[in-house]
Parts: sequence; structure tokens; C-alpha cells
Amino acid sequence: MSKTGPNEMKPAGLPTSRLAIALAASLVLAIIVGAATAIWMLRIQEIGKWEKQTETFSIVLAETVSQQMDFAYTALDSIAERIQDRWSVSAEYLSGKLSTHDFHQFLREKASLSPAVEVISVLDVDGNVINTSRNFPAPTYSLADRDYFIAQRDNPVQGIYLSSSVRSKTTGKWMFFLSHRLTGSDGEFIGVVILGMSPSFYSQFYEKLSADGHASIGLLRNDFTYLARWPERGDVMGKRNLTGSTYELVHRHNKKSGVIIGNNPRMAEGGKQITRMAAIQSLEKYPLIVNFSVDEDLYLADWRKISTGIVVIAMSGILAIVAAFSVLVNLLERREQDLLVTTELKQQAEVINRNQAHLLKNLTEQQIALKDSSDRLQAIFQNAADGIIMIDDTGKIEALNPAAVAIYGHPANEVVGKNGKFFSPPGQPDLLGLAMSRREFLETGCLRTEAERMRKDGSLFPAELAITEYYHAGRRKLIVIVRDISERRRMERMKSEFISTVSHELRTPLTAIRGALGLVVGGAMGLVPEKISALLGMAHKNSESLTRLINDLLDIQKIEAGKMDFVFERLNLQSLLQTAVNNNQAFAQSMDTEIAMGKLADQTEVMVDAGRFQQVMANLLSNACKYTPGGETVRVISAVRDENMVRVEVIDQGTGIPESFRERLFQKFSQADSSDTRAKGGTGLGLAISQAIIRQMHGDIGYYMSEDPAQPGTHFYIDLPLHREGQTGLEAITARPDHVL
Repeated sequence: MSKTGPNEMKPAGLPTSRLAIALAASLVLAIIVGAATAIWMLRIQEIGKWEKQTETFSIVLAETVSQQMDFAYTALDSIAERIQDRWSVSAEYLSGKLSTHDFHQFLREKASLSPAVEVISVLDVDGNVINTSRNFPAPTYSLADRDYFIAQRDNPVQGIYLSSSVRSKTTGKWMFFLSHRLTGSDGEFIGVVILGMSPSFYSQFYEKLSADGHASIGLLRNDFTYLARWPERGDVMGKRNLTGSTYELVHRHNKKSGVIIGNNPRMAEGGKQITRMAAIQSLEKYPLIVNFSVDEDLYLADWRKISTGIVVIAMSGILAIVAAFSVLVNLLERREQDLLVTTELKQQAEVINRNQAHLLKNLTEQQIALKDSSDRLQAIFQNAADGIIMIDDTGKIEALNPAAVAIYGHPANEVVGKNGKFFSPPGQPDLLGLAMSRREFLETGCLRTEAERMRKDGSLFPAELAITEYYHAGRRKLIVIVRDISERRRMERMKSEFISTVSHELRTPLTAIRGALGLVVGGAMGLVPEKISALLGMAHKNSESLTRLINDLLDIQKIEAGKMDFVFERLNLQSLLQTAVNNNQAFAQSMDTEIAMGKLADQTEVMVDAGRFQQVMANLLSNACKYTPGGETVRVISAVRDENMVRVEVIDQGTGIPESFRERLFQKFSQADSSDTRAKGGTGLGLAISQAIIRQMHGDIGYYMSEDPAQPGTHFYIDLPLHREGQTGLEAITARPDHVL
């Protein structure tokens, strides 16, 4: 064997590992001892804390029971004293005087003063009930076998006697009684006053203090007989318990109150032994004992949770020590590897730092962009030419811009936070009410309308309102854009007056020209050369178109001025539609089409102006014929929608209405394409006039496109209020659910 030189190092691996193992074992042992000591000390502290709490609960319960007994004893004394002062001549005299309804009311009033008192009764010398607070007249039964009656009958100096719990002969409930002897004028026994206490009252009170079945509370007489208990146990009510904690503390230890820990299988569910902590209080003035008990599942619950945590922490510490010392053994071997890992982590940290810097830069840029956007929106809000008002879902104004202040004349600080009803003329709804009353807004969330508004000085002005809803933080808000259109109305009025004047001035000469051309074209002036005849025919056709235009313009003027007269009549809808088809069949044939009647509603009557209705049908049928391909059919149908409305539909076979034109369909001088005027003819006023006429007749007009690609076309419809038998015209109009007078 070779010897180790003086400068050579001895292998240190074995001693170092043994030292590490010994050190680890010492630390593990220290952790175990420390954890066990901490758990034991916490148990002692938890038991001490619960002993104080249970004792406090028992004192509170004892005081509550004492107060109830104070009332019961006082009430019993007062009733007995009253009886003996007035009616204690003899037993027979007493029975006669106490069986009255007035005395029943007296007993009932006494019993109602305390919820713990179940019943107060008076018994005669034989134990029969003379009167009771429960009902009148008193039931016929004897209580001569009860312990409280026997005690008062056989013992003249008994005083107030506290009975055992028994089941009531009337209700079947558990009760215990206080009794007072009634003595006649000669000192003989003439009856008993009893006051029944309800253990269920105490049970309901005690139930509020119980903790998921881990606590029990008992009321015992000083001979350890159970009067009340929670949870209720019928097998122990009225029986003595000479094995429980109450007997142990009061009898064996000769104490009036205190806390004791033990187990009592007799009072446990199923006879299983459960360790319980009982706080006992003996009442000073009354022969009663209160027992408040909790089992160890309750008073050690927190300790068990903390102990579990300590054990987990201790085990974690032990595992950590084992893991740490295992790592320590391999530390040198992994040193270079750890250095590499450290370098990689450093590089990753640098990458993360760069990413964070980039994210921070982006966040800063987004915040700047958000602020710029907010500033732009604020600038738009403040400098918009139209008034802008923002209101919440209750109609209160949240903000308004300077243009709105200038329009209405109300400073912002006077109206913000208030309802916008002062913007509306008297009797008109506020902005929110105006929006919610329109079907268009309820369906789309947007509304464009014209309405009369009121300035601060009370003057009225016409306004164009654009109301749009949006949601912020889950609540609906409204943005209202207000534009004063007084100048526009003035210009429209001037335009209307101009058009009206021109139309009236043109109508007379144009009628003469049209008549003269008609006579010439018709041959009244003799044969006209062929070349001149073509020119005259063109002039005659154009004069008719110009006449229709002037008539339409005059109709529009009458409608807008409210001067178009309507003569409402009760008419059969089927007859009206047949007349419309007959009147327009010639025009349909000229367009190489045909008008056919489809399915019609049976015997339906409406209240309309016949002439104006035919004017609307002529507009719809002529339009349908113009846009229906040659050889196809235009159909007319009707159907009752509900109990108040009937719908008439005119269905063409055309290609439909361009999407870009649909919003302007019912506007004046609107046509899908300028070429339509030349190709199809027309003034662009027919649908606008039809809409105005139908609304005057309290109906509605609209359209929808066919969803069946095999049968393209457009359905124009008219909704009119039905006329019912025995219904006036006004009733038929106002029967519409969305009608507002």
C-alpha cells in the first residue's frame, strides 16, 4: 500500500457527507419537536379561548331565562292575587265567577305579554279547566294527574311550583308549567292557576346560537330534570340526567357554575361517545340550570386547521432540507453548469428588459394617441356648427356644446344634470320620450325627425333632430344633434309659395293648350299631315305629363299646408280594390302587363276617403306595371294582420329597388336613376303623395323585397285600421296600438 504524502489532500467526501447527514437529521428533529410543541400549545390556547366563550354564552342564556322567569312568576302571582282578592269565597263560587269571557280576555292579555308563555289556565279543586287563555269556552278535560296539580293540592305551603316537561293534552307539544295554589276564605284548597312555558320557544332561541349541529343547549330543573333542549330530544324531555356534565359539575363538584370537558354517550346521537365542553350556570333566583355545550369538532376546528398547516409547513421544511442537502452534495459537480444557466438567464433577462422597454414605448405612444383622439373629439364637440346634447337613460342632460347653448339660450351650468323637458314646448315629450315614442328608434336605435323646440325665452323654432343611442359602461346613452332649420323652413316656404304660384299660373294656359292639342290630334280640326301629326302627338303627350306634374305639385302643396280635404266613408275593401284594378287595367295593358286579384280578406270594411285611396292605388299599380317585365302579372292581395289592422299588398315582378335608393324612396322628386324618368315616365312625387295620404287616413305605407330568388319582386303594402261593427270612425282610428292623437 502506498502512503499518503504530507502535501496530498485527504478525501473529504465521506466526512463531509456524514456531517451533512447529521446536520440534516438534527434540523429535521428540531422541526418535529418545534411543530409538536407549537401544536400542543395552540391546543391549550384554543381550549382556553373556547372555555371563556362558552362561559359567556351560558351567562347570556341564564340571564335570558331569568328574565322570562321573572315575568312568569310575576304574572302568576298577580293572577292568583287578583283571584283570591275577589273570588276566594269557595270553590263553587270561584268556578262560577271565572268561567266568563271577560276573564278569558284577561288571561289572554297576560299570556300575550311574553312569547315564552304558551297558555295560562285556572283549574278547580278536581283539576278540571275553568278558564284558559288559549280559547273560550275552555275545553273539558282534567289535569288532576299532573305533578303540579298534585303538589299544590297536597301541600298548602308549596308556593309556586316548577313542573317537569309534559306533552300538552291540547296541542301535543312539550311544555313545563308554573303553578300557584288558590286558597279560599277559610284557608281551604279551591283551585290552581297554571302558566305553561313553551320549551319550543327556548329551542328556537337556542337554535340561532347552534353551530351546524356541533352545539347543544339544555334547560334543567335543579333536580337535573330536562325542561328544554336543543337539538330537541323527546326521549330525554321530562327525565333526570344523573350522568351528564351538569350533574358532574353541580352535584359532584358542588359548583354553581363553571366549564367542564368530558364525554356523555347518553346525550350523543346513537350513543356514540363525543368529547364536549359544557358551560353550566345555575340561576340564583330560580331552581333552574342552563347548560351550553359544544363538541370538540367545533372548539378544536381552528386548532386542527392550524395544526394541519403547521404539519404541512414542517413536512415542507423537512423536504426542503433533504432537497437542499441533496443539492449541496452535487453542488461542485454542477458549478459550471450553473454558471452557464446563470449566463443564459442573464441574456434572457436582457431580452425581457428590451421587450418591456418596447412595450412601454408602445403603451406611451398609445396613450398619446388616445389623448390626441380625445382632444380631437373634444374640439369637434366644442366647435361643431350643430348643437350636440348628451343625455343618459333617464333623460338627464350630461353635456351640451356651445352650439346647443347658442340655439337654446340655456347656459350649460343651468341644464347639466337636469331633465331636458324645458327644451320641449308645453305638452310635448322630452328628448328621451320623443325617441322612445318612435318605432324607428326602437327598431334601429337611430332617429331623424323634425320637431318644434323651445328656447329659454319661450320662443318656438323648428329643429331637425338626429338621435342615436350608444352604450357606455353597460348603460344606454343618447347623442342628440340639433339643427335650427328656421332659415330652411323660410326658404322652403318661399319655394312652396313660388311653386304654388307658378303651378296655378301654368295650370290654366296648360289646360287650354292640352285641350287644343287634344282636339287637333283627335281630328276635330280635320285631317292633319302625317309629319305634323307626329309632332302634335308628342306635344300632346308632353302637355299631359306636365299637367300631371303640376297636379302632383299642387297635391304636395295642399298636403304640406294641411288643406287637402278628406271625406271618410265606411267602405268595403274588396270593392275598393276591384275598382282600382278595373281603373288601371287599361294602363297595364299599354305596358304589356296584367293586374290580377289574389287572395283577399273576406268582408273587410275600412274608414277611408274613396277618391284619395284610389289615387294611392293608382300610383302603386302604375309603378308596379312600369317595372314589371312584359307578359308578367301584377298581383293585388289583402289580409287581416290583427284585430285592428288590415294590409293591402301590390306585388310586381321587377328586379327590385336598388339598395342605394331605398332610404330616399318616399322622398319628393326621388327616382332610382335619372334614366327612369325618360324610360318609365313619372314625376318622382307619387310615392311621397301616397305616403302623405295614407298617413292622413291613419295608416302606414312601406315595402319589402321578396326573399325567394325564384320569385323576385317588390311588395308595396298599405296598412289601414279596420272598421268593426258598431265602431265609430274615431274608434277605428284610435284602435291602432301605436296611434297617438
